[in-house]
Amino acid sequence: MFTRDQLNALQEIINIAMGQGADRLARLIETFVVLSVPKLYAVKSSEDIHQAHQKMSEQPVITTRQSFIGPFRGEVLVIFGVNGANELAELMGYVDKGEEQIKEELILDLTNLLVGACVSGICEQLKLESSTFSSPGLFFEGGSLDAFMQGKALKDSKALLVEIQFRIESHAFACELLICISDASIKAVSDAVDRLIDSV
Repeated sequence: MFTRDQLNALQEIINIAMGQGADRLARLIETFVVLSVPKLYAVKSSEDIHQAHQKMSEQPVITTRQSFIGPFRGEVLVIFGVNGANELAELMGYVDKGEEQIKEELILDLTNLLVGACVSGICEQLKLESSTFSSPGLFFEGGSLDAFMQGKALKDSKALLVEIQFRIESHAFACELLICISDASIKAVSDAVDRLIDSV
């Protein structure tokens, strides 16, 4: 789908965009957020995603899903480790509500914040028309990543998968964003990356 030069450029573009998301989260909770270097994969099925996530395969997860449409089209899955969610709720000021309501509001708000910052940042750098976002929703809850991959996975749709990890320093909370760029927008993204490379 992409040449090595295009993938290198995309990795830097996504790194900058995700840095914006980490900065928004850090400002919100007034705590330093550690961001991993993005990893990019060409995937054709859920099995490809599973192979990239062996480290998370045993812990319970909550997964949210948010779609975006436009020249840059796809969806983002945000995988939260269950451990640490209550601690983060306190950092973000969620009080006086039931535990389940707090958890759901928290992860949906975080999904909106991180996905919006990341996708908007990518569109801005590639000079693509801004994407339109759906409302985030719960996609999977309570089981392991293995169970998620077996039951709710992407089927046989080709996509570019971007994996990045957010971790809050000195706290238990961590999450991963999987940005699935649809096959339908690969050419638009590829052309935009080429224009960016040629302009440097």
